[in-house]
Amino acid sequence: MRKILTIFDRNWETNRKVNEKLIVDFDFKNAVATEKLDGMNIRLTIRQHTVVRVEKRRNPSKIQKQKGITEPWYVDAIESAPEDKWIYDAVKNTNFSDVSDGEWSGEALGKNIQGNPLNLEHNQVFLFSYPKWRERIVLKNVPTTFDALRDYLKNQKSLIGNKAPIEGIVWHHINGDMVKIKCKDFA
Repeated sequence: MRKILTIFDRNWETNRKVNEKLIVDFDFKNAVATEKLDGMNIRLTIRQHTVVRVEKRRNPSKIQKQKGITEPWYVDAIESAPEDKWIYDAVKNTNFSDVSDGEWSGEALGKNIQGNPLNLEHNQVFLFSYPKWRERIVLKNVPTTFDALRDYLKNQKSLIGNKAPIEGIVWHHINGDMVKIKCKDFA
């Protein structure tokens, strides 16, 4: 798993907010903009429409970062572990009958996860890597200039949240590359 690059330069010395300098060489014309969902990043292995493995994202520790390990990876979630309880609840509450066999990355979302920024009534999974599901969070007419994008994000509501604001945008290029921006990135 690779971290998704933020499209604008960030001021690391002060408030960590973005500035107008575009730092990615990205072909936005051949990319699809989708809502960035605010939850817990997970990966599910599905066989015959059944979840057979649940993994959660692990970020490198401070010591690992000092050793040059910067990219996150997935580790198994454990159903009996208290810290993974809500991930499994989200899996249980989600219908995977239309999902093909494979490993699919997504977000565990809901009332017990990350403060429930989407105002959802129950925990659930959204597989943003599954193309058929991703279509539900496609955003239209998204600008890519600093000022226009900042203003656009201020007024966007989540496509799956309950009257909740959008967290941000992820662009998916046809070659597999991705870039992002979050509302909180702007000063």
